[in-house]
Amino acid sequence: MTRDEELAAIEAIRQLKARYFRGVDTKDAAVLRAVFAEGAETDFRSESPDRDPALRHNDPDAFVRNTITMLAGVTTAHAGFMPEIEILSATEARARWSMTDRLWVEDEARSRLPFRTLEGWGVYHDTYVRTEAGWRIAATRLERTKVIFG
Repeated sequence: MTRDEELAAIEAIRQLKARYFRGVDTKDAAVLRAVFAEGAETDFRSESPDRDPALRHNDPDAFVRNTITMLAGVTTAHAGFMPEIEILSATEARARWSMTDRLWVEDEARSRLPFRTLEGWGVYHDTYVRTEAGWRIAATRLERTKVIFG
């Protein structure tokens, strides 16, 4: 890859991750699903005190359904920043993203969450693949560093 192609790939990956966060926060299943490659691995076991194996999927459709369901009645604000994006080849990349998120349960009757608020920090570890449709997330794993529940 030329340096210009590498920089274009980095920018495409930044925008892809931004769409991921927007899809979660707006609960837009189509936007969220579109950021993932077929068979992408999603690993959110750090969200559970007992590292629940059910929070690891190789089915992006199931991940999107579960995410939208779990966030019913909840307002969320996610931010990813300071990415360390490494282009491995013309079709593969990986990145680490510092992140923070806040969740507010607005409708307790609809929410499945066992808390009223959450403020969290951590790091996303992602791998990406370039498809005919552009860059997509091939795997994502959230590693929490701190969570405050209210």
